[in-house]
Amino acid sequence: MKDWIDLRAQVQRHVDRGLILGDVSAEAFAMFLYSSNYYRVSGYARSFYEGDSDRYRANVRAAQVMEVYDLDRAVRNSVLDGISVVEPTLRSRVAYHLTQAIGGGDAYLDPALYLPAVPEVDVSDPGHRRWHSEAGNRNAVLRDFNAVQHRDEIFIRHHLDRGDPVPLWAAIEVVSIGTFSRLLRALRDKSILEPVARSIHIEDVPKLLQAVQNIAFLRNIAAHHGRLWNRRINGHVTLPAIALKVKREYLAPKTPAAALTLLAGMVDQIESGNSYSTHLLDLVHSVPGLEQGYYRPTL
Repeated sequence: MKDWIDLRAQVQRHVDRGLILGDVSAEAFAMFLYSSNYYRVSGYARSFYEGDSDRYRANVRAAQVMEVYDLDRAVRNSVLDGISVVEPTLRSRVAYHLTQAIGGGDAYLDPALYLPAVPEVDVSDPGHRRWHSEAGNRNAVLRDFNAVQHRDEIFIRHHLDRGDPVPLWAAIEVVSIGTFSRLLRALRDKSILEPVARSIHIEDVPKLLQAVQNIAFLRNIAAHHGRLWNRRINGHVTLPAIALKVKREYLAPKTPAAALTLLAGMVDQIESGNSYSTHLLDLVHSVPGLEQGYYRPTL
């Protein structure tokens, strides 16, 4: 168990590991740790360590650690700006086309709308694992949407107080983005989503589903002030043509840069411009050398 240590000791621990304070006073670095959290800063600091050791590489300065922390905070804030465009757009368009296809009321609560499409298969059947995964996904979607029927938001109570079921276009606004993503993957008839994909110039539904997962990952990291810099992405980022149009350099599929480029392309398409991609990707490239943490993460 690790014991609590005060700010002076936290600064000294970084110094003992080889960090050079340089032009940054011990007091300034202590306030940086006090405001940013020793643990959170350590995620960035570790990128400056020598191999797998707990020692900084030679000549690493406190200003470098603070600079990359500030850069990543700015990138996260820009990500949240982009998410504020993409997420409501996707929720709205999915609700529109899904309700058009299945009808109003609580039709979205019908288990028959979702995978798996067959009764439970025997555990010895090669398809049992997939069936079990699909059933778990469906059950999570139905659980979360059923919970909406008891929410106290005014636009939910508006329907409940009249004895009406909560329509999908209202319910979809209060479930998490994770539930929203699972909803799309759970649908049996994914052709319902083709108009949504076309509306944002994504080539097909599989790419749309992947994009939503990638956007959900970005959103959750940014919303919880997590580290994007030098962090490998969970899952695979598949770039539609709208993202390839704005990419700055080669993009490996499990990098923050790939996910950021995807977001940039989607926002540009929705807003019919290129100001967002220019701002976000200029920011990623704003400190020479540090962009490598987005394009070639090691942690």
